Amino acid sequence: MKILVTNSYFVDLLKQQGNLLADRIEFVVPKESSDEELAQLAHDVEIIVATRLAPEVVQSAKKLKFIQKTGAGVDAMPFNVIPENVLMANTSGANPVPMAEGAIALLISLAKRITQRHNLFPDRSSERGTELRGKKVGIIGLGSIGIEIAKRLQAFEMSILGIKRQPTKNLKQQLQLEFLGGPDDLDYVLKESDFVIVTVPLTPVTRGMISKKELSLMKETAFIINIARAGIIDEEALYNAIKENKIAGAGLDVWWVPHWWDPKWKPELDKPSHFPIWELPNVIATPHNVGFTERTIYSEKTIQIIVENINLVIKGRQPKNLVDKENQY
Repeated sequence: MKILVTNSYFVDLLKQQGNLLADRIEFVVPKESSDEELAQLAHDVEIIVATRLAPEVVQSAKKLKFIQKTGAGVDAMPFNVIPENVLMANTSGANPVPMAEGAIALLISLAKRITQRHNLFPDRSSERGTELRGKKVGIIGLGSIGIEIAKRLQAFEMSILGIKRQPTKNLKQQLQLEFLGGPDDLDYVLKESDFVIVTVPLTPVTRGMISKKELSLMKETAFIINIARAGIIDEEALYNAIKENKIAGAGLDVWWVPHWWDPKWKPELDKPSHFPIWELPNVIATPHNVGFTERTIYSEKTIQIIVENINLVIKGRQPKNLVDKENQY
């Protein structure tokens, strides 16, 4: 079975897994990974392992059976050209703990004014932090990462409010949530929360789900943290809300321009947003790597999921972590 791995670095990681059915695989490895090269190489492959795919790559892969995304987010995939019979899977759940820790690190840094105090050092700062005990945290997206965030915030004696597309009573009890609702309850959670953490995937439904109206519902003392995708929050609305002190600040591990892995992004020309959000004093910005640790740039769990799915497809079985192509997550 021919497998196109769009990032050559991944081939070595896959081959290191002892349970890979290597004798039944022929890896197709690009030299430059340009869209043009990938489209030429894809014409007779059955599996593609990729971080992103251009439409022309999928369209040229006439024998394609399966697309394996190398991360959890699939917003960089061309759903409009993927044939109905082609399955897609992601690696959701591979690194929820490091991501949860990163979100909480941003929350604590915002609450305790760490960057402001650092920037004023050694002058004694008049900044006053926020006590976490008794505060409310709204987690927008209680998937694997949101669940790990909720577990850890219990230790701070904070009240947790959650939004999940399909909420269940068992999850509310399991996580000892004050409130668990669905997408229609977003306004309530935004109004009630002192901290809002965004972890939902970027889909046609969630794109722009937090805009000027939603931000206006938040308390002036509230912070918003986004570790998912920038497009979930309207960038101009967020910039204005922070600049005009309509909310207290933001922790952002996201960019509004294409991600660093996109070959169309030119770092010498582009910036992470069309508005200088990262320059505002009450914003902490990280370049979409707050969850990276020594084990999670391409974690062992991620590679294991990819290898397991490759083996399942080779055996004619259904892979795990299937993506709902209609809902795009």
